[in-house]
Amino acid sequence: MKISNIIVTSLLSASVLFTGLGLEGKAIAKDVFPSMNDKRVKKEVAEMKAEGVTSKQIKELYEMSKKEYSSVSTEEKAEALYKESKKDINQYIKNGVIDEYLPKYNEEREKRSVNAKSKSKSKSKSLGTKGDVLVSYDSGSSVIGLGHAAIVSTEKKQTVESWHKNWSPIKQHGVRKYNNTWRTRKKVYGLWVKKSNNKKYINAAKYAEKQAKEKKPYNMNWLDKKTTKKFYCSQLAWRAWKNQGHDIDNIKFDTVVSPMELVNSNNTKVFYHKK
Repeated sequence: MKISNIIVTSLLSASVLFTGLGLEGKAIAKDVFPSMNDKRVKKEVAEMKAEGVTSKQIKELYEMSKKEYSSVSTEEKAEALYKESKKDINQYIKNGVIDEYLPKYNEEREKRSVNAKSKSKSKSKSLGTKGDVLVSYDSGSSVIGLGHAAIVSTEKKQTVESWHKNWSPIKQHGVRKYNNTWRTRKKVYGLWVKKSNNKKYINAAKYAEKQAKEKKPYNMNWLDKKTTKKFYCSQLAWRAWKNQGHDIDNIKFDTVVSPMELVNSNNTKVFYHKK
């Protein structure tokens, strides 16, 4: 790959971060990418500048975010990502390596079988179990484009998420526990981490819970994914798994990690998609 292509790829990686990272707000009816003149966009830009982000960086990120937005701008495009993962999962099953690559597959299948036998009519609002990564690409709820990420707690009825206080559903700044209602939401992916195990899933969830207990603040400097003093949403999920020996960033050499990079990582597979 040429150096110029590497730079563009890295910037595209950064661009997605600008579109979400726990900066989602209340839903706005829109099917187009918001303009830089949007009042909420202006407010967000001012906050980023306060953290040292330059106008040039913001402009570049904004333009490239529009390109990234197009990758899931239609149901067909968004569904294609899920179908690709589903195809890989079926191949793992066929090759007899599903337990090695995705041990959660059989674990969750057994649970579904038990629930079916019990004929339970209860419909859970929660999505996933301990350590699973959840990603929203809802273009109608973020300021600039798309994106939020969470990690499921050791108790599946809760998630651990990092939000900016202006957009937090519970008006809290930084890492906190939230009710897991992700199954009721649209435009959501559920992710499993490849070649992991039950212990690592538990430890990833516990790491995130520890940050919530310490009430780590929200990280507005999205160029610093390596800090553990503060977190943005996808950075928290990434760090929780990085500490287990799994780098679930897509472009691993850069300094940002966006929600959609978690989806596109070669170390995750999409087990759930709701359009």
